[in-house]
Amino acid sequence: MNKLCIFFVGLSVAAVLPLSVIAEQPPSSPAETVATRSPKELIGIASKIAATARTPRDYSEMIYYLDKATSSQAIVPEHRQYARKLKGWAHNRLGEHFAAQGKDGAALTQFETAVELNFKHWKALHNRGVSYAMNDRLDEAAEDFSATIRIHPGYANAWFNRAEVFMKQGKIDLAIENYSQAVTLDPNDAGFHAGRGKAYRLQQKQGQAESDLNRALELDGQLTEGYIQRGHLRLAQGAFEQAAGDYRAAVRNDPQSAEALRSVAWMMATCEDERYRDNKRAMQFAKKAIEINGDENFRLVDTLAAAHANSGQFSYAVSEQQRAIQLAAGQATGQELYSLKQRLQQYSRQTPYRTEVIAQQRDSSGRF
Repeated sequence: MNKLCIFFVGLSVAAVLPLSVIAEQPPSSPAETVATRSPKELIGIASKIAATARTPRDYSEMIYYLDKATSSQAIVPEHRQYARKLKGWAHNRLGEHFAAQGKDGAALTQFETAVELNFKHWKALHNRGVSYAMNDRLDEAAEDFSATIRIHPGYANAWFNRAEVFMKQGKIDLAIENYSQAVTLDPNDAGFHAGRGKAYRLQQKQGQAESDLNRALELDGQLTEGYIQRGHLRLAQGAFEQAAGDYRAAVRNDPQSAEALRSVAWMMATCEDERYRDNKRAMQFAKKAIEINGDENFRLVDTLAAAHANSGQFSYAVSEQQRAIQLAAGQATGQELYSLKQRLQQYSRQTPYRTEVIAQQRDSSGRF
């Protein structure tokens, strides 16, 4: 999911809490502050911190004061309600901090707390949806993105991320509808066009796919995903030289992209035109992709199997393909599983796989 990420959005606390509630700078000791201030004043201190909060310590300090305020029997309902919302904001910001550090579990805990405190906090809902999606909790992710859209229908990223979830679920028609809404809201986002281009490609709507992918790369000439998807499209069309050029561009843009390396390996192992096949380099690129991304991705293992088959190492190809099928259980679409099993049968017959050309186009000659 190339766009799934946490989006940082600030909060204007002064617009929510009357200025009369905001307290002066607290004493150096939080315990002394709690002992001498009313719940209203403690909430004001937390609000003042929020105005400039940037670090986990700031957010944790806010939460401390708000917890003390809401635990007091003297707090009035109006202030309790605001304190809950402000605390939810602080937990969401903590979650964004943890997400930026790659601490996904800690981030999800913070986002869940933020939503529990304020179920109308669309930023926290969206961020929790991102965390769910990254953990393959796709139904929950879709629900959170849908809730975000109900509250804030103009937030293009929520439409895009829901489309990404639908893609993973194999619901391509729904994905295209959501990509299209994202494009309508922000027509200059290259990632939105690339996502919809991929969906059109999978539906074999080649003209629409090419239009979107070309537009994506016009908007962002460094978009690795755009080059990868256009390379896939051109490979399927038989435009081998153009496909090779797109894959080369993807690897140049991001030499650590496992998907870019896998794409190069796939073409070198499976292209029907022998001028673009390279046994040794196909194996090298396939192994490098696995080195970067791990050996639990069925597509990477499938590519390694194809490289083995192309080299005539069919016993290794069968073994790796069987593992790819096992890994694909619960992840791959029905069509993907069918294709994986078809390739296994070919390798068992000691036949390498060759990419099927959907619509042959004239292409210049040359090596990859």
